[in-house]
Amino acid sequence: MLRFRCSLAVAVLLGLLNGAQAEAQIHTLDEAACHSLNGLNWKVHRVADLEDVGPVISTLGYDASEWIQAKVPGTVLASYIDAGKCPDPFYGDNQLRIPDRFFTSDFWYRTEFSLPENFKGRRVWLNLDGVNWKANVYLNGDRICFIEGAFARTRKDVTKYVKTDGPNVLAVHIIKNDHPGEVTVQHLNDPDPNGGVIGKDSPTFMASIGWNWMPTIPGRNIGIWNDVYLSCTDDVSLEDPFVRTLLALPDTSKACLSVEVPLQNGSRMPVEGFVDVLFEGRTVSVPVTLGPRQRTSVRLSGAEYPELVLNEPSLWWPNGYGRQDMYSLRAQFRTGEGVSDSRVVSFGVRQFTYVVENDVLRLKVNGVPVMVRGGNWGMSESMLRCDSLGYDLRVRLHRDMNLNMIRNWTGMIGDDEFYQACDRYGIMVWDDFWLANPLDGPDPDDESMFVRCVEDKIRHFRNHPSIALWCGRNEGYPPAALDSAMRVLTSRLDGSRYYIPHSAAAPVSGLGPYENKSSRWYYSDRGKTLHSEQGIVVPPTLESMKAMMPADKLWPINDMWGLHDWTQKRVHHYMDDMVRCYGEPDSVEDFCRKAQMLNMEACKALMETWQSQRGSGVLVWMSQPSWPSMICQTYDWYFEPTAAFFAFRTACEQLHILWRPDTEEIQVVNNLGKASSDLTAYVKVLDLDGTSLYDASHKVTVSPDSVVSVDCLDFKEMRSPVTFIDLELKDAAGNVVSRNFYWRGQEYMNYIPMASMHKVRPSVSFEKSDEDGTVRLRCKVVNDSQVPAVMLRLLVLDARTGKRVLPIDYEDNYFSLIPGRERTVSISFDADSCPSGKYQLFVEGWNVDRFKVG
Repeated sequence: MLRFRCSLAVAVLLGLLNGAQAEAQIHTLDEAACHSLNGLNWKVHRVADLEDVGPVISTLGYDASEWIQAKVPGTVLASYIDAGKCPDPFYGDNQLRIPDRFFTSDFWYRTEFSLPENFKGRRVWLNLDGVNWKANVYLNGDRICFIEGAFARTRKDVTKYVKTDGPNVLAVHIIKNDHPGEVTVQHLNDPDPNGGVIGKDSPTFMASIGWNWMPTIPGRNIGIWNDVYLSCTDDVSLEDPFVRTLLALPDTSKACLSVEVPLQNGSRMPVEGFVDVLFEGRTVSVPVTLGPRQRTSVRLSGAEYPELVLNEPSLWWPNGYGRQDMYSLRAQFRTGEGVSDSRVVSFGVRQFTYVVENDVLRLKVNGVPVMVRGGNWGMSESMLRCDSLGYDLRVRLHRDMNLNMIRNWTGMIGDDEFYQACDRYGIMVWDDFWLANPLDGPDPDDESMFVRCVEDKIRHFRNHPSIALWCGRNEGYPPAALDSAMRVLTSRLDGSRYYIPHSAAAPVSGLGPYENKSSRWYYSDRGKTLHSEQGIVVPPTLESMKAMMPADKLWPINDMWGLHDWTQKRVHHYMDDMVRCYGEPDSVEDFCRKAQMLNMEACKALMETWQSQRGSGVLVWMSQPSWPSMICQTYDWYFEPTAAFFAFRTACEQLHILWRPDTEEIQVVNNLGKASSDLTAYVKVLDLDGTSLYDASHKVTVSPDSVVSVDCLDFKEMRSPVTFIDLELKDAAGNVVSRNFYWRGQEYMNYIPMASMHKVRPSVSFEKSDEDGTVRLRCKVVNDSQVPAVMLRLLVLDARTGKRVLPIDYEDNYFSLIPGRERTVSISFDADSCPSGKYQLFVEGWNVDRFKVG
């Protein structure tokens, strides 16, 4: 089987909405019925430098030998970079060396292909799943269709245009944005505005004009950015079949399926046949007659057909609440001559419930309250180069942080692979449409095009169990006509998810703030609502700093830092906090060392606030970068997890122990759907030298979806300028189910005395194994000194090159050990991530100088 995306040319205009309820799907087509045109058998050329036109370019014998080799899916700029015609715009200031005018232009794509033998005699469809921004499409000298909108799928019957014998020529004339806007360049003290006039062209990749977390992309990511393929059917084809599931909550022992199969007769003759739904070894068949060129939909429900009722279904749950089980069924149209067309639909059995209380939206899944802990994605990758493996890695990292939601900010992600990964890892999706904050861009000029793309998006992705919310606009209300259209379409074509018109207005909240805040601030001002954007800064590690800019630009802080987003008031606040907490940094090494301390403290407090105060949830701005950035991220562009990554992993535990810095309470949080009892909380407080100042244990029982206070610390008699709070929560068998560690200044946020801590060198040993191409290390770290070892970082390097082994999975990192405490940490990575096959393990920390293990 090959996975492809079935395309549909949507013909809905504003105000003429299709009244049929529908749900889109994940389409899996038989390999025999598909032929991919993806790959490197494409060429690209700038239109302005050619005199030839589409009917000529799309014919055999045309000389394209001087054209640039292109990769599809991909953008024009990405192809030029791959061809060595442009420098890597992500390093240093190379972004300034790429001529925007050259790429902000129309381009031709061209390829040749032969029709597979088994396609002959059948109806042939050309599918283009994503072209930015508009396009004229030519096949063998004929103009066959016009594409509008970056997020519209196109499916065209090309039976009469395609040659069954010999090569075919496909040419696509990419039309640039009408309003590409001007290049913005960030400087240390001048961030330049977000967004711009490109909003008039929405739906398009608006972020490509540049934001404070991403530079302007030359050409604004025009190109064939999504899959191109041929498919074949007989006269009757299927268009976006869908499946909905209904649970009689609170009872989850039975799921009733509702299946809709839209059909299209492409011939001028009536066709008789059967719609078959094959599910779990059972088949439901319904006779159908279609008139010439007729479109219709066949609906089947478990209320009528017992074969579509699931007893004791395996449910799909968000990360942390259960498994992510999936089902599939096959829908097909069959005549006496065989199957005309078929699709396999993958879906999850789950049901969202939305409760608004006191203007606060709360989510339940399968009847269980779910606290949202997530992050915003501005883009998956700023030049749209994220493939299925890239999405799997990024979403898995969110799973590993114990997050359970990703917001598809302004709808900048349109890849099936993103949604598939979210289904796989239990990451709910807050899914925006393509409207930026009104201050960051004007309303779309073509509302009709916008609505067609809205309908196609809903039909395309609805079957993914991970989608939890539809959102009309970022930080503003949509224009009235578009808001009305989105309300109607999400209701008629879905009907199972909540629509929010405004990402920051009741029943949700947002609008930052975007700088890191002090721990007490979060508890005093946050933790009650569903908050769409709570900012973090999070500079990367020293190794990543060295990877993104030349050595002579690393220190002191300079304009190249500004190019990589170190600008705006948020970074000034960050530097003020660094100086206040740890002292003025005197080198890039010192800056990065102190930055990870700030990254840990602020990010953990941010998420623990919602845990403690039992709010609806929060999404950080942002959880992953789209290019080498200095600010909004948890892991960096190179997939190096920062201390923020592990702060969130700890703070987002389902069963979690924490310290509230505002009240000094020790609390235990339970996000599980059942009570947790027979727990013991261990609380220790130590001074800078490791002397014990407090040691207590408490038996704990905590109800579902609740928090309980188990202790309250009194620091009046603890004279140490900085104290360490060490927490452990153990079950009845003595297993640690949650652990936590804090530093507390006697003078609030003054940790400068930590600079004089005694140096320690923990004992470290590890065992290694290599199975199926995966290297696994099991590292035992023992603090056998008398002083706490603070913020220990494990680091694996290629022994030959000295470069980091990335991507890599650290079970834990930036952890702290009080005297006598030990920790065993698992590390795993793909053997290909270490080209030499030889690696070295290093350890460092706040008061641990880097040393090699073994």
